Amino acid sequence: MKRVLTTLALFLSLLTANAQEYLEIVSFESESDGKGTFTSVGFGEKKSDAETNAIKSLFHTLLFTGVTGVNDDAPLVTESKPGYTNSFFNSQARYTGYLIECEAAGDASKVGGKYQRNYKITIRLKQLINDVKRNTGGNKKPATIPQSTRLAPTLQASPKIIVVPFAQDEESYQAILNSNFDLRAAVNEVEKGFQELNIETENILSAPKSSQRRAEFETDAASSNDKELLRSTDADVYVVVDIKKNTSAEGTSIALILKAYETATDNNWGSQNSWTKPNKNADISYLCALAVKAYLPDFLKQIEKNFMQPASVVIEFSVLNETGITMRDRLKNGKRLSAFISEWLEENAYNGEYHLQGVVDESAIFDDVLMPRVDKKGKKMNTNKFAEALSDALYEAGVDTEIKTAGNNIMITITSTDL
Repeated sequence: MKRVLTTLALFLSLLTANAQEYLEIVSFESESDGKGTFTSVGFGEKKSDAETNAIKSLFHTLLFTGVTGVNDDAPLVTESKPGYTNSFFNSQARYTGYLIECEAAGDASKVGGKYQRNYKITIRLKQLINDVKRNTGGNKKPATIPQSTRLAPTLQASPKIIVVPFAQDEESYQAILNSNFDLRAAVNEVEKGFQELNIETENILSAPKSSQRRAEFETDAASSNDKELLRSTDADVYVVVDIKKNTSAEGTSIALILKAYETATDNNWGSQNSWTKPNKNADISYLCALAVKAYLPDFLKQIEKNFMQPASVVIEFSVLNETGITMRDRLKNGKRLSAFISEWLEENAYNGEYHLQGVVDESAIFDDVLMPRVDKKGKKMNTNKFAEALSDALYEAGVDTEIKTAGNNIMITITSTDL
């Protein structure tokens, strides 16, 4: 009976530990002499609960989710060992052995009936990493991953980001920014926040535009023009910012709503809601800066995770009749045109992965080509660069082309040959 009760008590203890909730809003600040300093957000019924929750959230994120800048951004736990990992969060409080210091960063705020606060936490990071890996199989040789399913290598180039305000139909970015001070302040602080994280940004009001697009952008408020404007930039990602402001007797508080989209495809690459506590004296820019500092690193982590993945592009070839060549004819190097293109893709597509939908004399369609995010020299790749590289290879083989790109679609027209 005693053994049954002991087992039940252990089960309830583990259940309680697993039931705890953590925001996992954690940022790596610095490392020195084996010690790591982080910022972490915690919440709880009492202010003291928020501190404990922030500390546990830091350890939970390091162990199971990963923190940018630590352990190659990967979680420390590589093999499920609940008997060991649960001891960090249950009554054993194993985390205390690694905790050096925890300081509140700013005042606590009341969100959804609970206190929330930022904390600066210093831990014995090197010791933690070694201990966790030793106890969860982290020192074992990793299993071989099939080439076709590997993720892209460690990020060598960061995405370029353009920050824009949330716009309703028939509203232009310029009109919104000219008339809405709060949203203008939010966009500005988010843009500065990315720059402080060493991310290259492009300002929406100074984005390069053709003379026709410039005239439309300045005189017409149509959102379709703004979409064309985004596509005309070389930003990889556009981040949409919205702001909600609340004023009460306690002061003014704001909530920022951030959404990230790949510019070429409009695919959603991340979302983040952030908020501040009421403040009677702070202006909007200051409140936005607080929200950005607390939540932007986690938001950027979502963006970079998507940016590391290869992009799927469609490449369509067409041959002008006056060239006197077909996709099946041989080039001066002795290879058929379609075969030459396939060989180039095998060498330059991500892991050589592509799919040929079909080829006839006058056209060919490669409907799923995995394009790497960086080239062989580690420089950032996009559809324009990828298309130009393929066009240059064809030119060296005696085939001149015209290229057009739209989103993740590449259209290549063969205009003349030197065979």
